[in-house]
Amino acid sequence: MKKIAILALTENGKNLAKKISDSWQTQLAIFVPAKFADEIAKEFPETTFKATIASFFSTYDALICIMATGIVVRSIAPVIEDKRQDPAIIVLDEKGQYVISLLSGHIGGGNQLAVEIAEKLEGTPVITTATDVQGVTALDLMAQAIDGFYADFHESTKLINGLLAAQQKVGLFQRQELVEDLRGLTLLTEKQLLNLQEQEFTAIIIVSPYVETDLLQNIPLLTKVVHVIPKQFVLGIGAKKNIEFTTVKAEFLNFCQLQKIEPQAIKKIVSIDLKKQESGICQLADWLTIPFETYSADALATVADKYPQSEFVKQTTGVGSVALAAADLASQGGVISQRYANQGVTLALADLKISSEGIK
Repeated sequence: MKKIAILALTENGKNLAKKISDSWQTQLAIFVPAKFADEIAKEFPETTFKATIASFFSTYDALICIMATGIVVRSIAPVIEDKRQDPAIIVLDEKGQYVISLLSGHIGGGNQLAVEIAEKLEGTPVITTATDVQGVTALDLMAQAIDGFYADFHESTKLINGLLAAQQKVGLFQRQELVEDLRGLTLLTEKQLLNLQEQEFTAIIIVSPYVETDLLQNIPLLTKVVHVIPKQFVLGIGAKKNIEFTTVKAEFLNFCQLQKIEPQAIKKIVSIDLKKQESGICQLADWLTIPFETYSADALATVADKYPQSEFVKQTTGVGSVALAAADLASQGGVISQRYANQGVTLALADLKISSEGIK
């Protein structure tokens, strides 16, 4: 948890906030009404608690509120947006007897934070998410742990977590052993997945960065399927100057099809510094909502000799290989594709889970 603030409304609440902060590895920000402010506990930056917590919603990863739950609920209601972005909200009584994970318990880390605070205060964590209560894994936490994407986030999360909490039979197939928390899941081999019977499983989770058309076609129609796509690849890219985004996107999708990978499996795009502001590439990164990073020609030159060279590219950029060399640097030698070149776009793929020294 990166950035945490504690908000209290009373003198006793302030004292508890200081106790929590003192027990933390780093000092936490504490905010109180003006009449209770001191050198450690700062005055609310806004005129009211409601305005203050609203202003903190997008700037803190977690907000610990020492006050009545009702006050917090009424105050955060207008600013709650999405469980993938909302901060964790923890509520405590001013004696620290009960530590309630109120919002963003899973992805926001609220449940774990509540447990940690309760342990420090010798209090009781109050966790109400069904999967935690039933002692099973959760789809959103699983995907977060492996940096995975899945479509229809809200509906899929609600359905799968509900099935797991209800002890329904949910199968898991994964191309690599990425998922560690298997509570409530039945692990399946590819052979088992290809021979499923009707109503044998209520739902199946497939964890794979690849296009899995053959597997999906063999799963019974009434079985809900969620394909979790780990972001484990790096895309090395080079392109002619002022290339259009539509061209870059079309070539990227064609490249993904050739490599039989899902587009969402790309974790980041890499290239040479010369292309840092190349609009078509920047737009591709924005479209995929992933970072775009670049390297100097000198850095790329340290690995470029491992790959086929282009004299024209060398004269233009100072190094004879851009896409392959950039992918190599970003993955520590995990390049898994040949150089793809078409319509002024060059692409290369590297696996972050493979390096020159073997599987990571």
